[in-house]
Amino acid sequence: MGDTTLLAQAIREHLPHTPFSDEPGLFHTYTDEMTMPHLICAPTTINEAARIVELAHRHHCTIQARGGGTSNDLGSLSQAPDIELLTTGLNQLLEHEAPDLTCHIEAGMTLSTLQNHLARKGQKLALDPPDAKHATIGGIIASNASGPKRLRYGTARDQVIGLRVIQADGTVTRSGGRVVKNVAGYDLNKLYIGSLGTLGIIVEANFKLQPLPATEQTLLLTYTNADDAMHTVLSLLGSAITPTALELIDSGAANSMNDGYGLHLPTNGYTLAVNFEGNHTALERQINETRLQARRLNALLGEELTNQDQEHFWHIIRQQQRGTLTCKISLLPSQIAPYLRILSSTCRQHTLEAASIAHAGNGIVYTELRPADALPRLTATITALRHYVNSHHGTLVIERCPTQLKRQIDVWGDPGSSFFMMQRLKEQFDPQGTFTKGRFLGGL
Repeated sequence: MGDTTLLAQAIREHLPHTPFSDEPGLFHTYTDEMTMPHLICAPTTINEAARIVELAHRHHCTIQARGGGTSNDLGSLSQAPDIELLTTGLNQLLEHEAPDLTCHIEAGMTLSTLQNHLARKGQKLALDPPDAKHATIGGIIASNASGPKRLRYGTARDQVIGLRVIQADGTVTRSGGRVVKNVAGYDLNKLYIGSLGTLGIIVEANFKLQPLPATEQTLLLTYTNADDAMHTVLSLLGSAITPTALELIDSGAANSMNDGYGLHLPTNGYTLAVNFEGNHTALERQINETRLQARRLNALLGEELTNQDQEHFWHIIRQQQRGTLTCKISLLPSQIAPYLRILSSTCRQHTLEAASIAHAGNGIVYTELRPADALPRLTATITALRHYVNSHHGTLVIERCPTQLKRQIDVWGDPGSSFFMMQRLKEQFDPQGTFTKGRFLGGL
């Protein structure tokens, strides 16, 4: 830790007009889940942000970036940073080339604000993580946050075509380009995406965009068991049908969504939500074909959602990814049904409740465990589930949980054989340890 008194003096001297305080609580309410910084600043230009990082580096202080705070729960307990840099003042749409389906924006803009801008030209950024109203573009990229529509559009790794990043010494660098066809050189974008700010602070991004669909519709199918539901998923994936999202909802999640948001999902089986985007004729054909396949695989009933009902439904699905104690499991789609059986038996053994939703076409399951304060039982359950998932070449990451549990179990799990390469990259990009350590995989 450096001398924060000298750093504060340097910031006031060199950046007298930049919002700055040695009382972080004036900017945010910090809970036990977060480690309160000693200083906080809110630059409104990239040059100001870069100068702050440079000063922190010069004074051997640690720094951490913060956007909307929607992913602050992700990761291990980290060291308290000497200074926190708020990116929300970097919120300009710098360029929107509608004919080229690209845009160039500052990273502090929220996703919902960007989508509103793009919608005026009939376009969208094809990312749908939870809490778009508060999630900033930089935070989404740094955490590689995504939602149900990643089945069709992928994640930030598939949408970003260029980044501007502040390095640990305050130098501002670019990676990638401004147009989709620019593929020269190393793909440094993918290093920064998902790195939680451990290699640099993302301040600008270039994205490829998608046209807004002419229409959108969701088909809800009900099953008595997960095997039939997942057989439908695999059948759809192997056909010419092109759903935008395939979401599996178990009875625990259905109960939570019914009680918390007023839905009316069946609570004694599984619901498969199949979302389609496109023109009306194509949607009607695909929905009819999906119904036929689902009936052959024992679907009980099907309800169609459109307009506000559909928008409300998918908003709730995304929020269901953010339970008090939520694990993200990555497996092959064919392994989801067996995992749900193991989950059920393990929770019965340890007297816990579970609620799961799955991006079924991607093999990603979000499991919420309850009650969140039953620490010994939770630790035993997560350990057993992680052992099962790892034995099937998958991963289990605890995305959200109380601080007490983070002190008892590694939220990331085994870093794997490639961890030495990650350590080398951290040493190359941040040899002095300017960016706060401890939060990322293996304590990086």
